Amino acid sequence: MAAYLQWRRFVFFDRETVKEPAGPDGGGAGGAKPFALPPGITVCDSGRGSLVFGDMEGQIWFLPRSLQLSSFQAYKLRVTHLYQLKQHSILASVGEDEEGINPLVKVWNLEKRDGGNPLCTRIFPAIPGNKPTVVSCITVHETLNFMAIGFADGSVVLTKGDITRDRHSKTQILHEGNYPVTGLAFRQSGKITHLFVVTTENIQTYMLSVKDYPRLELDTHGCGLRCSTLSDPSQDLQFIVAGNECVYLYQPDERGPCFAFEGQKLIVHWYRGYLVIVSKDRKSSPKSEFAGSDPQNSDKQILNVYDLCNKFIAYSSVFDDVVDVLAEWGSLYVLTRDGKIHALQERDTQTKLELARIQTDSVVEMLRKRYLSLHFEIVAMSTTGDKILDTALSKIGEKSLFTKELENALERNEVDLVVHSLKDLPTSLPPGFTIGAICKRENPHDAVVFHPKNYGKTLNSLPEKSVIGTSSLRRAAQLKRRFPQLEFRDIRGNLNTRLKKLDEKDNFSAIILAAAGLRRMGWENRIGQILNPEDCLYAVGQGALAVEVRARDEEILDMVSALHDAETVLCCIAERAFMRHLEGGCSVPVAVSTMLKDSQLYLTGAVYSLDGSDSLKDTMQTGVNYPQQNQEGPNDDTQYVGITAKKIPRHAQEAAENLGVELASLLLSKGAKHILSVARQLNDAR
Repeated sequence: MAAYLQWRRFVFFDRETVKEPAGPDGGGAGGAKPFALPPGITVCDSGRGSLVFGDMEGQIWFLPRSLQLSSFQAYKLRVTHLYQLKQHSILASVGEDEEGINPLVKVWNLEKRDGGNPLCTRIFPAIPGNKPTVVSCITVHETLNFMAIGFADGSVVLTKGDITRDRHSKTQILHEGNYPVTGLAFRQSGKITHLFVVTTENIQTYMLSVKDYPRLELDTHGCGLRCSTLSDPSQDLQFIVAGNECVYLYQPDERGPCFAFEGQKLIVHWYRGYLVIVSKDRKSSPKSEFAGSDPQNSDKQILNVYDLCNKFIAYSSVFDDVVDVLAEWGSLYVLTRDGKIHALQERDTQTKLELARIQTDSVVEMLRKRYLSLHFEIVAMSTTGDKILDTALSKIGEKSLFTKELENALERNEVDLVVHSLKDLPTSLPPGFTIGAICKRENPHDAVVFHPKNYGKTLNSLPEKSVIGTSSLRRAAQLKRRFPQLEFRDIRGNLNTRLKKLDEKDNFSAIILAAAGLRRMGWENRIGQILNPEDCLYAVGQGALAVEVRARDEEILDMVSALHDAETVLCCIAERAFMRHLEGGCSVPVAVSTMLKDSQLYLTGAVYSLDGSDSLKDTMQTGVNYPQQNQEGPNDDTQYVGITAKKIPRHAQEAAENLGVELASLLLSKGAKHILSVARQLNDAR
């Protein structure tokens, strides 16, 4: 049963009205006037670089990004339905050439012309069993092998074969019922094809990959027209049905989770991991279907953009009389009855919800639970490393890029503590600063996020010469060695920027990111593969959060020290000591893996040439004999590689530091200095 939850609200999208393009001279009123849709729009869709409209006069219109409208006469009377294929320049339409109930399906090849118009490759009547009835919805499989048409009398007609040619397809009645069909969606999983059918009163699915098309009823309630959609792989290709009280998610064989979203649903879409719902505004008064120009008759509606995985509302706004919501050119477009188009552009992570803010929020929440009487104020700041997004990290400096401005604020007493990803902190902190707490470590390993076309694959199963994006020399060096059949290229930007580059372009087959960052952002469902230490050792401190404070501020230091996780602290001391003794940094490939088990601390460390062809790797261990009951750490200001941990015994910290130094010394004796020196020189020369 769904519970009504107060979801967090954010403003992750910027809204603006689409304006007419400026004149040839770039000036004049052209750029200031709102763009006007053609009158009489009855149906909309998008894809292949255009917004597509059908109207009451039988015309089909195309609006490209240049905003230069074009049209052709598709029907003698009116257009009622459009379905634009996303991977093919094929448009399916339903309309009328004569009065009465005589719907015709026409299939258009937009790349071929017939007298200047798109070539119509097929025409057939949409009549189930020779009974004239109104078409309610249409969908086409991206393979062009299936087309399904739903009708108001409860019928579904299925066309199997090449839907663009009469000779190579077969049409039959797949479904008959007593309730109007309101939604259809094909779902492809491997070689299995399913068709979801939703009516006003029930939901069923047909398996089209098996003879006789077995049917399964999933639920005994349905939805209205345009109130169902299919999610993308991030939500496991679930069929989403929006009733007036709840939104339900379905797999082909069962119902999944449901969410209690009140209000009469009018339009439902899925957009890049978000569920978009247009609902009636309960504050507005009802009006007739066709309103006049009187503003008081305008029907106000609420558009909400939901993140179902992370349980928050990414955007919410009121619109007047929404015709439809379309996605194209990386944005959402809201069409309203007054002929305007409103663009919703998703903000990047830098201006919406940064990973740094999430990390800070989590640390502050831990402190609030421990110190109920204290007030904590969060001050948002950005750093040089956050701002330079078009250059590889290894080319623009060391880790102080991400810390210098924050430490200046600490020094000026503008803030009392700063939360960092530990891997961003240099192993030697400036005088007067210390790491006062290291919280329990998140998964430190690297993760592979695949392009949607490679969903379900691994790095090993990608085609040869597939391009993998990574901003890390460490990752690239190891993975070039481990997967020589793949190509690795630099990709910069925050998490959201890199994911957008992956999803919206074909430049990369996959990208490599820290699993911890994806998990903290709530994007764990994007992880396609976790790289184990045999594939890729991780970065020093990766997955751990550190709290930096003024070293002499005993009150703050005592307060945050309660957040120390002993196992994480000892592992990270060993890693940072290893890095510092090697004199490594982000401009050279250094990697580690640590484990504390049965009072034994194990450290694996490695150095690599830039191309991964030359490397040194070894493992050492030491006894730390921790934890022990009733044993406190040092009472003075002793730091171990920049860390002050008063709650952890000194001998354990010393043992961890010595382990890192000894392993680094071992690799240096085997030639690590030469490997790192050459790597640094080659990187500087790039």
